[in-house]
Amino acid sequence: MRRRSVVIAGLAALLLAPERSTAQQTQSKIPRVGILSVADSEREPKFDAFREGLRDLGYVEGRNIILEFRLAHGDLSLGPQLAAELVALPVDVIVTEGFGGTVAASGRIPIVSPVLMDLCSGGSPPVSRGRAGISRALP
Repeated sequence: MRRRSVVIAGLAALLLAPERSTAQQTQSKIPRVGILSVADSEREPKFDAFREGLRDLGYVEGRNIILEFRLAHGDLSLGPQLAAELVALPVDVIVTEGFGGTVAASGRIPIVSPVLMDLCSGGSPPVSRGRAGISRALP
């Protein structure tokens, strides 16, 4: 439960932060969240909990937030390809689990990860400070 709270709070902070200039951001822009996962279905309980947490913050999928799922169905080798697809959309933030090396594909898109791993190098132990726009849930 704590992990979900940390991830959702981090995501909300990224979505609400005024990083873009007013020329780039319009009043009616709906945030687009890319979800990169090894899961088989976007209807897994963890994603339902994520949606519930977003609803608690006032975000309803399809109404005022768009969730773009890219699922690897257990195949970690698909990570870079799926991350590139999310970047090409483009999304405002990427929420990922279990994919090292996501930073290489993400460019300047912020990354939130509930999984404690180093997303820059491909899976080494986590460091205490994030790099390159990465937020991670620390114990």
